[in-house]
Amino acid sequence: MNRKITVLVSLMLMLSSLSFGQILNPTKWKVELSKKEIKVGDVIDVVFKAKIDKSWHLYSNDFDPDLGPILISFDFEADASYERIGNVKPMNAKKHYDKIWEGEVSYFENTAELRQQIKVLSLPLKIVGTFDFQSCSDESGQCVMGDDEFDLTYPKN
Repeated sequence: MNRKITVLVSLMLMLSSLSFGQILNPTKWKVELSKKEIKVGDVIDVVFKAKIDKSWHLYSNDFDPDLGPILISFDFEADASYERIGNVKPMNAKKHYDKIWEGEVSYFENTAELRQQIKVLSLPLKIVGTFDFQSCSDESGQCVMGDDEFDLTYPKN
């Protein structure tokens, strides 16, 4: 009987430790091109879209990086098929003065969209890179770092 109880308690402890070991991923990304038909000379956007879990927010990239929150940052691999025009721009990010950081921050709730304008220099178009970001919970105050990558090719092989 004691052996059964010991096994049962051990199983319960293992299962409960699995629930604490889950990785939080409150922000899910989709990266796409702004046009379906592309030709050399076109100016198009690489569109970064995120769905953000309820009660979470995602920091943008258009406020003072010295305040404290981690700004979303993008790294594009150079390729002869395109050139970047300017930097990645947030679309309709909210701004507010944050007492904790003592400054104005920019962030997204529920959904996010950022765009990088590029000029197509040759086909096939190959756009590869990575990005890092920070999402924080409005309820618990917990923040998690995230990263993702993108690999866009036109036309698709």
